[in-house]
Amino acid sequence: MDEKDQKKIQDSVAKENERSGSSNEQKYDFITETIKKKPVNKKRFFTKFLLTVFWGVLFGAVACVTFIFLQPRIQARFQKTETSEETGEPGSEDVTDDTEEISTEEVEVAQAAEEKPREVVTQVVQKVEKVEKDLNVGDFKQLYTQISRMAADVRKSLVTVTGVYSDTDWFLNPYEQNSATSGILVAENGKEVLIVAQTAAIRNAESIQVTFCDGNECEAEVKKSDDGTGLSVLAVNIDEMGEETTEKIVMARLGSSRISTLVGSPIIALGNPIGISGSMASGQITSNSYVKTMTDTSVQFLTTDIYGSENASGVLANLDGEVIGIIYQDENVGDTPNLVKAYGISDLRGKIEKLANGQDLAYLGIYGTDVTEAAAKEYDIPLGAYVKEVVIDSPAMQAGIQNGDVIVKIGTTEIKSFEGFKDAMLKCQPGDLMMITVLRQGRFEYVEMSYEITLGKLE
Repeated sequence: MDEKDQKKIQDSVAKENERSGSSNEQKYDFITETIKKKPVNKKRFFTKFLLTVFWGVLFGAVACVTFIFLQPRIQARFQKTETSEETGEPGSEDVTDDTEEISTEEVEVAQAAEEKPREVVTQVVQKVEKVEKDLNVGDFKQLYTQISRMAADVRKSLVTVTGVYSDTDWFLNPYEQNSATSGILVAENGKEVLIVAQTAAIRNAESIQVTFCDGNECEAEVKKSDDGTGLSVLAVNIDEMGEETTEKIVMARLGSSRISTLVGSPIIALGNPIGISGSMASGQITSNSYVKTMTDTSVQFLTTDIYGSENASGVLANLDGEVIGIIYQDENVGDTPNLVKAYGISDLRGKIEKLANGQDLAYLGIYGTDVTEAAAKEYDIPLGAYVKEVVIDSPAMQAGIQNGDVIVKIGTTEIKSFEGFKDAMLKCQPGDLMMITVLRQGRFEYVEMSYEITLGKLE
């Protein structure tokens, strides 16, 4: 190979190397290239934003002006159309829609219903205005005269019971001490009249004197007592009373203390409500919800707004002359020591009848209450007389009855409430052997248990 050919080869190799190096350099530059974002034109952005706001405000203003001008015309057009349809003018439809007729009748009925109470209110107002015009001081006096006459009739069934005690002073001189309370005539059996009075005034008295409405005094004796209520039944021999007194006295008419409208009703307190024998006070029943729980029974209490004596006694009577409560102040506590309270007569009827017949009260020995329907549903407690507490050493405790038991049967009598239990116990006598059935809560359900118990005598 000559020099000329070698030079050509070298030139071609050099050119090839040059071409190869140029290609690598271009590739390297492409890989490291950075793409820059287009710069934001702030002036153009704010210009577009302001134009958008301007056109929005302009559109809202045009819409508002259009509504203001067109709304009255559109409303007038619709009212005109409705009027033509109602009056049947040309252009209105002859076909009547039944739905519209029914709705019109309903509107008329509703309007009549609204007008009726207004008429009643108007009539009441007119009557009140007429009464105000017609009433005078004479009418007020006549009202109180009638109440006084009614009270006089009730007083014929009230007596003053005095317990007489003998004692000696420091110098051993004998003297007599008296304790008085009001009593109420409840029955007459042909041989004697029976009186209910508070036991505290005559307990351990050497003698008991009863003063009747005509002032006649007779000696009485205790027939039976109930330590639970603190009341006793006394007996006075009719032969010792005299014919004149017998004709003047009247047995008390007993009303009901369980009527739903009792709270707020007017009453009068007679006997010794303010600490003076023969006194009288008037007011109204303020509550009948308090119930005093006693052994084997419970008694409803009536509270009044009558301010009386802490040692008050006597009766509460309604304006029909019926006795609805026997005053008993031992339950006065808290900030109402002088407000007159009384046993509700409905809870005393059975006891009074039994004591008046000379019978003792049977004794089981529990404190109980009703199982309400709400409690029965919520806690799944069976209906009956719920035992809250068992008296120590009572027949109930000795037999095995426990707190929380529910008495459901006494003998063959089913018990659905504590009231039913009380009625069943009043029919029992001390010494009776009774099968008493209770339900006791077990692990999963109430279990029935029966006890054969000999009832005691309530002391």
